[in-house]
Amino acid sequence: MDLETGEILWVGKGRGMEDFRKFFEEYDMERLSNVKAFAMDMNASFNRLVEKYMPKTEIVYDRYHMQAQYGKDVLGSVRLEEARKHQDKANELKKLAETVDDKETLQKLKQDIRNESQGYSRLKKARRTVLTNSRNLSESGGEALDEILNTHSDLATCYAMKEEMNRLFELRDKEEAYYGWMKWFMAAKESGIPQRGLVAHATHPISTGKLEGTNNRIKVAKRIAFGYRDEEYFFHLIRYLSSLGLPIIP
Repeated sequence: MDLETGEILWVGKGRGMEDFRKFFEEYDMERLSNVKAFAMDMNASFNRLVEKYMPKTEIVYDRYHMQAQYGKDVLGSVRLEEARKHQDKANELKKLAETVDDKETLQKLKQDIRNESQGYSRLKKARRTVLTNSRNLSESGGEALDEILNTHSDLATCYAMKEEMNRLFELRDKEEAYYGWMKWFMAAKESGIPQRGLVAHATHPISTGKLEGTNNRIKVAKRIAFGYRDEEYFFHLIRYLSSLGLPIIP
C-alpha cells in the first residue's frame, strides 16, 4: 500500500517470504524507484527481500509492533518470572511453617507468607500498569508502579529501557537517534532486536497503521460474504473499493 495515497499496490495470498517475493516479480519496479522508505513489521524477515530488490530504500520497523513485542517478550516475561519467585518463596515458607512449633516464629513465617503471596498477586495484576507509559498513569497507578519497581530491580531495568525506547522513537534528528539506539542496543544486546529499521524511524516516522486498518476491513468483507471462491475476483474487489476510498465491504 502507498501510505500517502492509500492506493493498494499489490494483493497476494500467503504471508511467507516466497509469497511476498511475488510482489517484486509482478509489480513494475520502475514505479518504486523513488520510494524512500518502506514500513513493515518484523515477523517474517521481509526486510531481506526489500534489501535485495530496493537496496536504496530505508526500512522502517513499525513502532507499535516493536513496542508490543518488547512488552510481551521482555517486560511480560520478567514480570511473570518475578511473580513466580514470590510464589515459590511463599510455598517454601509454607513447608517450613509446617515444621515450626514456636508461636512467635510461626507468626513471623505466616506474615512473610502473606507478604510473598501479596507480591505475587500484585505482579500478576500489574500487566497494564507496567506496559502503560508512565506519564499516562493516574496518581494511584504511578504509586503502584513505583512500589513494584523499587522492590524488583530486574523489572525496573526493563521498564527504564521501555521508557527510553519510547523517547527514542520521538527523536527526529537521525544522528542523535543513531547514537541513542546504539546505546540502547548495547544495554539490550541479548534481545536480538534488529537495529537499522529503528534508527530509520527518526527520518521517516511512518508505520503500518493504515495497512493494518485495511487488512482488518478485508477480513470483515470476507466474513460478511462467508468467503470468496474466486480469489482473483476478491483481489480485484479489494483494489477497486480502495481506489474509490470506500470501506471494503461486499
